[in-house]
Amino acid sequence: MKPNYIKFLLLFFSLVFIFRFTFFPVASLGIGVSKGGLNLIPLKMFNEFSSVKQFIVNIFGNIILFVPFGFILTSIKRSKKVILIGLFLSVSIEVLQFMMSFRTSDIDDVILNTLGTFIGYKLSKTNLF
Repeated sequence: MKPNYIKFLLLFFSLVFIFRFTFFPVASLGIGVSKGGLNLIPLKMFNEFSSVKQFIVNIFGNIILFVPFGFILTSIKRSKKVILIGLFLSVSIEVLQFMMSFRTSDIDDVILNTLGTFIGYKLSKTNLF
């Protein structure tokens, strides 16, 4: 198997992982178990956490979810456009979630997902891997 096939396979699994957590409820993490909604106010999330677990899942979960995507995509396409692709993917997910009654569309998720893509992009540019 050639290295490019492995990269595309890893990218596919990264996308499957992203879609799993963004479109299907995970009750143990409190994901997708509330009434849907819309938040267009940036950084509003910092005022709305009811527990440390919810804070960690939301903030770090959204970032970590997109780090492998940014890392793998940068290894395939060496361009800063990877960050724009991450932004586009995140916005697309939030638009689709808006149409779902049990998901909340949140501008903060777009910010954190894009940050995760950026971190993956930067990690791919280091000599650590």
